Amino acid sequence: MRPRTPYLRASGAPALGSRLAALAPVALAALAAAAPSPALAAGTPLVAPLVESKWLKLDGVPKEWPVAFTPLGTRVKGKPSKADLSAQAAIAYDDARVYVAADVTDDALRGGADHVKLVLGFPGGKVQAVALYPGQPGKTAGSVKLPGGKVVAGARVVEAPRGGGYTLEASIPWSAFPEAATTRVGLRAGLFVHDADGAGGVDAVVGSATSEAYGSLAPLSTEPELALADGLLRSKGIRGAPRYDLVVDVAGDAMRERVLVHERFLIVLGPGFRKGAQYYFEDLGVDASEGMLPALTARDLTGDGQAELILRKRSGTGARYREVMHVLQFGAGDTLRPIFQHEVAIATDKGSVVNEVDFVPDGGKMAIRVQPGKATRYDASNYAEAVETTYDPLLLPWGSIKSQLYKLNGGVFTKASEERQAAAAVARPAAARAEAARPAAKPALAPAEMLDKVYALYRRDRGASSSKPRFDLGADVAGGREPERVLLHDRDIVVFGKGFRGGAGYAFMTLAQFASPADIRSMRALDLTGDGKAEIIVHGTVRAAAPKEAGVGTVDRDVVLIFRIEGEGIQRVFAAEIGRSIGDKKIVGELKFMRVGDKVGIELAPGRAVEWTEQTYPFNQDKGPVGGFEPLLLPWGGAQPVRYVWNGSTFAR
Repeated sequence: MRPRTPYLRASGAPALGSRLAALAPVALAALAAAAPSPALAAGTPLVAPLVESKWLKLDGVPKEWPVAFTPLGTRVKGKPSKADLSAQAAIAYDDARVYVAADVTDDALRGGADHVKLVLGFPGGKVQAVALYPGQPGKTAGSVKLPGGKVVAGARVVEAPRGGGYTLEASIPWSAFPEAATTRVGLRAGLFVHDADGAGGVDAVVGSATSEAYGSLAPLSTEPELALADGLLRSKGIRGAPRYDLVVDVAGDAMRERVLVHERFLIVLGPGFRKGAQYYFEDLGVDASEGMLPALTARDLTGDGQAELILRKRSGTGARYREVMHVLQFGAGDTLRPIFQHEVAIATDKGSVVNEVDFVPDGGKMAIRVQPGKATRYDASNYAEAVETTYDPLLLPWGSIKSQLYKLNGGVFTKASEERQAAAAVARPAAARAEAARPAAKPALAPAEMLDKVYALYRRDRGASSSKPRFDLGADVAGGREPERVLLHDRDIVVFGKGFRGGAGYAFMTLAQFASPADIRSMRALDLTGDGKAEIIVHGTVRAAAPKEAGVGTVDRDVVLIFRIEGEGIQRVFAAEIGRSIGDKKIVGELKFMRVGDKVGIELAPGRAVEWTEQTYPFNQDKGPVGGFEPLLLPWGGAQPVRYVWNGSTFAR
């Protein structure tokens, strides 16, 4: 959505000023907790909203700034009283520049000597700084300088003396901070005001941190990090530090993203990801704080210059678990999809088996090699665990497979070769032979009873003990030929069935795009990809703040979302906006499903306008996806229908 009014967001956030001014203490605590470790006691956490530069006048009087100023209350040098030297300041940014505003109480402004310093700390410990020197009103202009005195080209400082001090506004190109060319999340920052004495030296310094050293700087939370603290972290009551915190290029442009795991949630955000204003999150189904996610790393395996996420996830409890390695890649709609899954470990009270996995060069890409590895207290005579069927199963040291090699094929890793070995002979003791000869025990629960147990487990886990599903479908979406049960509980899509996760588990995804369950109007299942498994189609309304001149509270965006089961999870594979309204005024687009060979294509077409004309419609035609949604096609400007067909990994034009 490209608004013609300031601060209207596709994500549905209100104006920046109102949101950040109301940022609650719990959200600020979450910002500090989500910052790179170690925890910082001395520095004051800082926020930096994403702004549109045209709304900052840069006249030296920062009255229009959309964020509350932070007091710079730490005495760094000297012992100035508040009457001698005190200050408050703020930071903002856009794609091209960083903006700083300061309000300084100082007994005398000494142009060319007094200054404000902005210090940025980047992941890995590198620190870069600029000094903002006010000019002498009517005589010299202000300047921005690097350490050593070099003036930053394209930067600007405007001061405004006032009784007892001065205010200033500054605009600094991101290029003044070389590390920012690729990294603008996971930052630390400090703001410092230097008061020069009469001889031109520095007499006193106050700031937001005790020093300019990296370890003293506090977190600087940019727009997507603010959205995370004000959204998921607050709603889930998450306060602790993340279990994992990576800064790596996994999606979109060449800018690096921040990848976090908080409890059960994998989160991805970044300056170029989802327009730099939103974040992606996924419920992993296990709690990393309980040791059920023992590893998360990132590495470019596909040779496209962007890293894939490599995680190991355990199902079970305590020391009894089965562990699966997943390789995840961002696909269409800025959502993660699995491109490799393999069981790699099992542990019980009887013993354990852990496979070895390594990555080997393969012509500009990497191949994945899996080998049996090591067994502890298990051997061919006493190992009797069930064989995994959802993924390629664990390799056993005494089995017939010596190694497996997986190579990239059609966007996913498939088995390219397999090295065999002689399987170990099994010399089973008499007691074991007698046990094997007994008739198989009947299951403790019939399949229907087991599914009731699985459903009860979901309701207990999610606190849905008294609610009923709003939609309840029977559809073959995964596993064998028997249909699964697909529910919509509040905002959760829930899937379980006899052939899914062995009939003993469930998967769910929270439709966080919708503010209320009532905003989800329908859910149905239809095979769109031609693989015999149905996709899940959801229609609903996403609400965002409306322009003030509209006279109503929200812009309502009618959307369609399509999900499919991949492995053991639910993945979004398509999303589009198909209507938009403000009050009684609306644009109604067209959505059709049509047969294309053995698949079903999706067609979006311009529709009709109600009480809007091309001249009165307050938005522009979006040229590409916004917030992961294919754009609404307007009934003017020559827009043509667009058709999307499944190509094996995504719905493409």
